[in-house]
Amino acid sequence: MSEVLHTYQLLIGYKGQALMPAIDVSLNEGDIVALAGPNGSGKTTLFKTLSASLKPVGGEVKLFGKDLRDYSPTERSSLFSLVLTEKPDDLFLKVFDIVAAGRYPHLGLLAKLKADDEQIIYESLETVGVSHLVNRNFVSLSDGEQQKVMIAKALVQDTPLIFMDEPAAFLDYPSKIELVNIMHKLSREKRKTILFSSHDLDLLLRHADVMWVVAPKQPLRQGTPKELVEQGIIDNYFKPIVAKEEFFWMK
Repeated sequence: MSEVLHTYQLLIGYKGQALMPAIDVSLNEGDIVALAGPNGSGKTTLFKTLSASLKPVGGEVKLFGKDLRDYSPTERSSLFSLVLTEKPDDLFLKVFDIVAAGRYPHLGLLAKLKADDEQIIYESLETVGVSHLVNRNFVSLSDGEQQKVMIAKALVQDTPLIFMDEPAAFLDYPSKIELVNIMHKLSREKRKTILFSSHDLDLLLRHADVMWVVAPKQPLRQGTPKELVEQGIIDNYFKPIVAKEEFFWMK
């Protein structure tokens, strides 16, 4: 299985100050990894560093064996897509327009959509269950519907690596499970590599295959949910959350 991303002694943070010890992790083709941690633990900072939106304090990130900084913005846009919590607020943009913007790296100089591009757009909207909203103004949608549209935008970008920062935010529980199923389908059928974060610890413990767990000034730890619980990592990193909870496999 080919390696997609690897960090070497990566330090993330701001103004030269690292938020946590150096990070050495990797993602392989077809991996689905959940990033978990309490508020302020550095999850979004890690996403922005891995996607070249933020310079590392130290160390390096290699994407397909090449230093991330050596790729041009155009090259990066064909290798990974990024779903952040920020959303466009233009009053007149329709759902189709938002999703179509994800096709930009694949368009020619005139940036004109072809029939194949439009088919990919509609298939992506169908995949996330919002095809019926294609002609709606984006700002008129609920938070959950907007989130699904932003995921569809990442899908049409058709990159081998997808970063999703809090993709399950604003979704009800059935929709969260649906999202996890979509990720697994993309992994199995299209060999996509996905790193996503979530505040929903119960969702991750029940449905994640592999987790990266972070906390302020603590080293990133990785493993299966069961391993991380049994090693006490979840308890130590999420003390306020799990203090009164029982894990489902221990009941």
